[in-house]
Amino acid sequence: MYVRFRRSGGCPTYVCSTLRSDYGLPLCQSASAIEVEAWVAQEVLGALQPAALDASLEAASRVDEQRHQVIRDWERRVERVRYEADRAGRQYQACEPENRLVGRTLERRWDEALQAVRKVEEDFDRFLRAQPRQLGEADRERIRRLAAEVPTLWHAATTTHVDRGQIVRLLIDRVVLTVDSGCDHVKARIEWAGGTVRERTLPREVFGYKNQQQWKLLSDRLAALHGLGETPKVIATILDRESFRPPKRATRFTDGIVRRLLHELGLRPRVSRQTAAVVLSSGEVWLHELAQTLAVSPHTLHGWRKKGWMHSRQLGGRGGPWAVWVDATELDRLRALKECPRLWNHQERLARLRTPGPRSD
Repeated sequence: MYVRFRRSGGCPTYVCSTLRSDYGLPLCQSASAIEVEAWVAQEVLGALQPAALDASLEAASRVDEQRHQVIRDWERRVERVRYEADRAGRQYQACEPENRLVGRTLERRWDEALQAVRKVEEDFDRFLRAQPRQLGEADRERIRRLAAEVPTLWHAATTTHVDRGQIVRLLIDRVVLTVDSGCDHVKARIEWAGGTVRERTLPREVFGYKNQQQWKLLSDRLAALHGLGETPKVIATILDRESFRPPKRATRFTDGIVRRLLHELGLRPRVSRQTAAVVLSSGEVWLHELAQTLAVSPHTLHGWRKKGWMHSRQLGGRGGPWAVWVDATELDRLRALKECPRLWNHQERLARLRTPGPRSD
């Protein structure tokens, strides 16, 4: 997988596009880098916490003890083959010259013993060269001091992504991601330099709520809370508390998101008692009812009201529903605005249709 950066400056994405580039097939795997990098950073900084670091140094001490035991075993092995070689040499030296047959046999045994000594010594030397340098108490204290400075260094404004990457490479061999194209989670595995493996399932951005594995559970919960008469703001708070999550970069639910989801489920959002007590003026209708009349999305009408193409007002304060004033003429104008093509030769007509008529109460 490689990192793909968006031109707009958005978050990077890990992408595997071999099948697309070679065979014209859909993307094999992709996952947002935000969740993965945040988890890796959390694990790296957690590994450098005093408690975790002391545990690692204690484990290193146990490894050193085991290494010393192995070295003692090697030294005993070298001592044994050297003794065998010395013994074979003494037997050959003690042999009488006239016993030629016995002398040749003893000489061959001595030569084999010397070769065994040379081989064991070479193996022992290779083993010693492959061992890491042992940590002294001064080294351990220096590691503790430097590790205490890493979190501050990591979060410093002067620290670049390249600097953080170098810190990660000192501790981690690789990070493996496994993504199912139909799943809203990614399986991540950290393979530490010491051989330890850490795994976790992270949320993955998907296109739309209906592509989430929890969509059925979320839609049922929305319907249940709506049936209890809860307002969108209260529903959003409950969904956040129950660990539901929006499909993309949003970190929490808002009353606006809940209103849109309720509309997609065919449920009319509840209004607070304060808002319900407000009486609509003559000729006013709720924005979501007008959206149903015009067969458009409420988001379209919200865009129109923000641009000043309709007479509208918000009831019940911030977060309350919107009312739109429409008479027969205004309704015809909005229908015509919906049907008018967005082409250059219709610009003058579009300009007239986007101008609301005078309001007569």
